[in-house]
Amino acid sequence: MSDVRLVIRDLGSDWSGTIHGSSADRAIAALSADPVTLEELETAVSRFEKTTPGGRFFGNLSPGLCDEPYDAGLVVIDLDARLVVVDTSYSSPGPTGYIHYHDGTCCTDMVFRYHLADDWLFAHDGNNWRGLAEDRRRERAARPLVDVRAVFYDRPLIEFIARETFAAFAHRDKVDSNSLTVTSYETPTSLAIKDIHAAWLLTPREDLGNACPREVALERRDHLTWDLQDRSEQWSIQETCPRGLDESSFAFRQAGFGTHELVKYYDLVRELLWSCWERLTELEQSPQESLRPGVFTAGDFLVNEIPRLEQVRDEWFESPDPECHGRTPRSIIDRERARLPEGISGHEAMVDPDCPCCQMMADMPGPAFWHLDGSEMDDDFAFDIYHRTRADWDDNERQMNELHARFNAEQKEYERLGLHEESPSFWSSSFIEGDISEVPPSARMYALGCRLAEIITDLRGTADHESTPRDVQQLIDQLNRDFGNLREVIKTSETSYLGVLISRFADTLAEVTGLRADLSEKCSSLSNDLATFLYATDSDESP
Repeated sequence: MSDVRLVIRDLGSDWSGTIHGSSADRAIAALSADPVTLEELETAVSRFEKTTPGGRFFGNLSPGLCDEPYDAGLVVIDLDARLVVVDTSYSSPGPTGYIHYHDGTCCTDMVFRYHLADDWLFAHDGNNWRGLAEDRRRERAARPLVDVRAVFYDRPLIEFIARETFAAFAHRDKVDSNSLTVTSYETPTSLAIKDIHAAWLLTPREDLGNACPREVALERRDHLTWDLQDRSEQWSIQETCPRGLDESSFAFRQAGFGTHELVKYYDLVRELLWSCWERLTELEQSPQESLRPGVFTAGDFLVNEIPRLEQVRDEWFESPDPECHGRTPRSIIDRERARLPEGISGHEAMVDPDCPCCQMMADMPGPAFWHLDGSEMDDDFAFDIYHRTRADWDDNERQMNELHARFNAEQKEYERLGLHEESPSFWSSSFIEGDISEVPPSARMYALGCRLAEIITDLRGTADHESTPRDVQQLIDQLNRDFGNLREVIKTSETSYLGVLISRFADTLAEVTGLRADLSEKCSSLSNDLATFLYATDSDESP
């Protein structure tokens, strides 16, 4: 018993037919792409099954609603009610799980994970599901669909920034930011900017259904984060980028905010706020009395400032960001809305071509992925993107404060008892625990690369005026050649030349010591590690 009756419903149509139970499971997993029509669901299934040219995954379905169980049972997917009914003896899929990829001929050993959004409901009563579906349809229809990006990016945001910045500028000597955390590097102007930004995020709005922008922005972040993580894993396994959502799809047009968009949106709002403040400063310094704040009204200012800020916004969207591999904010946001990970090659991900660890990373198979996070945002509830409620944020702050207090108390107790820690190692940014001979060769290579990277970093800071930058770079290049040769030998398992290569490597380290006597301990330590590496490799090959 492997077939099931499958019913698929969207807002205006029903389809029914029989299908293999594993195909029904893949249809459920495809709901992770948030389809709202049969056509969108058909496209989403390609995440988990390769479709033949001209073929249709749901080709066995016919118009009409027939929910009579067949063979192993019944599966109902109501796209409008966001309801899944699973009443079968074949399997019991849920809102999260794993699916074997189907290559168009048979199931493969490739297993992909999926996560559905939190608003999907799973039920198991195949006899009484229709009433539940109608109740959920009515509830969802009662909530009007809001184009939140029209609020977040268009006139509502621009007008708020221009109006509130004008008011704050007029009272800039009376900045009140008691609700925000004040840090030592902040100025009265930056505090005013921060205050306006927080007010925008935390003020309920009628055009958002009386919700505040922060609440709306974080509503679907967790789901998008999981879906992008699942697609990253799929890309790594399949070695090809999975298909993204079509820009015409409902899920793209009404996409929630993922982490990348939240980070870039924070940057945009700050860009607009600072631009508006600087414009007011320019007007205040204008020789024309009629242009100065205090003389003209907020309405006078908004007439010219709103179109100017719209232009600033549009230029920001299309400006390449060197911190994001030259990508524009618009392309980063659109790619996330399409559920496509930011994949790059190992060579593109390499930050420093002179870093041995970066070189090892560049040689790794498969794509590398980069992600934005909220580390550059202000540390306040308004700007936090990981805790949806004030209670959650306060609880996290309490735990962190308790952790810091406990650590500080332990340090003071150590000092009181005279229990000082041992003096730190001369290695400052790399650490190897235990005997290097006890770990696999690949791990040994990484450990050696970390040590070498620290030496190279120290070499770049050479302050000896007798040594030219060219001398230093030549040594760095030679160190990298020595390390590269060592890696190549380990890859080929041809270790007969290993002793010669390690000897040459040690000679280069001796040259480093001649240039920088203060690095003698590190170079000597790395030479010893190389000797241990040779011994450990010989032991690996012994019977």
